[in-house]
Amino acid sequence: MAHKHEIRTIDSHTAGHPTRVIMSGVPMLEGRTAQEKCVWFEQHHDDVRKLLLHEPRGHSAMVGAVLFESDIADHGAFFMGSYNYLPMCGHATIGLAATLDYLGKLKPDAQGHASFTLEVPAGVITVHARYEGDRLVGVEFENVPAYLAARRVPFSLSGENHECDIAYGGNWYVLVKASEVGVSLKPDGVQNALSIGSSIKTDINTRIKNGAIDGAVEPVHSVLFYDTQSDAAGIVSRQLVVLASNKFDRSPCGTGSSARLAQLLEDGEIKPGERVRMRNILDIDFAASARPEPSPSSSAPTLYQPRIEGMAHVTGTHFFILGENDPLQDGFLCA
Repeated sequence: MAHKHEIRTIDSHTAGHPTRVIMSGVPMLEGRTAQEKCVWFEQHHDDVRKLLLHEPRGHSAMVGAVLFESDIADHGAFFMGSYNYLPMCGHATIGLAATLDYLGKLKPDAQGHASFTLEVPAGVITVHARYEGDRLVGVEFENVPAYLAARRVPFSLSGENHECDIAYGGNWYVLVKASEVGVSLKPDGVQNALSIGSSIKTDINTRIKNGAIDGAVEPVHSVLFYDTQSDAAGIVSRQLVVLASNKFDRSPCGTGSSARLAQLLEDGEIKPGERVRMRNILDIDFAASARPEPSPSSSAPTLYQPRIEGMAHVTGTHFFILGENDPLQDGFLCA
């Protein structure tokens, strides 16, 4: 049997959301920076993204990571979804750390810690791995700065008026209080959230494109629905991120949690450095905190340095094959 592609990957999940790290089967990447390598890959090997992330080998919510040697960090990576390429991905960063641990490329010190820097298209981040003995038990990353770009942005849904915030956390988010738009943050509420979230995203992005929202200059990637709860241990942000009409984040979302931290700090609901639990619909938490950074100018929004901690688990190693006569060489996605 003739093969066009033979690609090896290592898969993991972070709080339920998958990461597929490509280990071999693509040529040497061209470009100097993570962003340049990502653009080159998209222009010359986007068929690999489709092969690995589309059905029948993937699905609409599958996320991939391409690992490479960086000139400015210990490792480099860029991230891709079933539809697009991502400047940053928090859950996949945690999954990448678990993959490096699986490969024996992380070694804890006497205190049970290992760290590395990671160049991604959004910038250079630092990743910390926490061990108990020789077992990885947690991964924390210091994300790129987050900030709140637009507050109390009005929008209409089913004839009713509501408000949202727009924030950056490595990707762009619309932040919407779930209970105010009838979204349930439980597994049985996903279909309704997908419908409402994709509608809000389309509306907001149309208005951003037309310059109708002050402070928002880039299209949003996703809509983050949240409700704030608390217990004896502190604040819990229960949340669900909708990326498209058929795609949602199973994890609490690392970049979305970063954006949410900026909102919580701006609203005075938490203090700088206070740890918040970001909880997904599967009742799995990320631990998150952020502190303000020096502002580049008096007119610029306050920047916050997020720290997000979660855990990923390797689920398998794979050897993918594409035969010459496969009628679905680009795979498929169903809306």
